[in-house]
Amino acid sequence: MRPPSIVTFERLFLGSLALSVIAFIVGYGAMMEQSEREPALQQLGLGGGFVTGAFAVGVAVYLLLWFLIARKASRVAKWILVVLSAIGVASFLYSLVTGEVRLDLSAMLGAAYYVLEIAAVVFLFRTDASAWFRKEEKAEPAAVD
Repeated sequence: MRPPSIVTFERLFLGSLALSVIAFIVGYGAMMEQSEREPALQQLGLGGGFVTGAFAVGVAVYLLLWFLIARKASRVAKWILVVLSAIGVASFLYSLVTGEVRLDLSAMLGAAYYVLEIAAVVFLFRTDASAWFRKEEKAEPAAVD
């Protein structure tokens, strides 16, 4: 049985992932306009398909982390998520401070995504979640001859 903190983590994290998909869809047009203005990206021929594929791979990685954390109690996955979340929040804040992000619906959804993700990560450090991560797997019963 999973502890309440892990269940709450799961709900918040999957909610944040759903928000990221919505933010991607809402901001897709603006993202394509910005990428068209980047000569380096044009030279490489990276267009909408690449951006969509990269986003899909990112979502797949986050779904794998969710599964490993919420269902398999992986401490390694937990710390990978913590590091990725910290990098993401720092990058988002840097983009806001430098003015690289327009304050539009997509940015608001992005901010809400990070708030939910950080809230989810906090639940991984509650007492019941920490105990769940430390739990050793039960030994297999001895075979009957």
